[in-house]
Amino acid sequence: MGTTTHVSAGRRRRQRLRRTLLLSTLVVATSTAGYATWHDDDPSPTSAGPRVAEPPTRGGIPAKAAKKTAATPRASPTSTTPKGNGANRFAPVVTDRIPAPTASLPLSAAVPGTTNMQPAAAAAFQRAFAGARAAGLTPEIRSAWRSEEWQQVLFDRAVGRYGSRGEAAKWVLPPVRSAHVKGYAIDVHPQSVAAWLEAHGAAYGVCRTYDNEWWHFEYLATATCPPRKPTAAG
Repeated sequence: MGTTTHVSAGRRRRQRLRRTLLLSTLVVATSTAGYATWHDDDPSPTSAGPRVAEPPTRGGIPAKAAKKTAATPRASPTSTTPKGNGANRFAPVVTDRIPAPTASLPLSAAVPGTTNMQPAAAAAFQRAFAGARAAGLTPEIRSAWRSEEWQQVLFDRAVGRYGSRGEAAKWVLPPVRSAHVKGYAIDVHPQSVAAWLEAHGAAYGVCRTYDNEWWHFEYLATATCPPRKPTAAG
């Protein structure tokens, strides 16, 4: 009997030990899963609680975002086709006011190239000059944008030379009327380039505007040049 009691008591102790170990294991496992979930680094997809780890990536982009990106159509590249002015598709030009220049320059500064011109006009002339160069010519810009102050100086000189404002305006306009000041006119050189522009400039929206000035061209944003005026005065 004594031996039976001893064995039974030992078995009970082993059973209690197993239960204690089992409970300890469960507590540790639960604590570990909670810690992993809290810190977003749970490696197990079957652990207790929701997974908050980052979703798998596709090419460096989260899978959901990649799916959304693939479903979203790409924006088309900006069109280089000029817009405006009806079917001609030329970019508009300001002819009724003097836009602010993009840079401050000295009164009589020699303005290189198309500096301070209206962007649409500058781009049109640049394309036209490229066409002239492709035809074997060498276009030169003798005068393009002018400040209001410098245009006034030129007009006053013309008045002194021709004797009146009316006669002066046939060659040099006052600032408020000048296409040079408004930034859409260029005086070109040599005459062979002017002749080429007169023949082909309309394709670029560029036209010769006065009979008495073979060198003076303006961006008019039209593929059909209007009849030329005898002089700048009209």
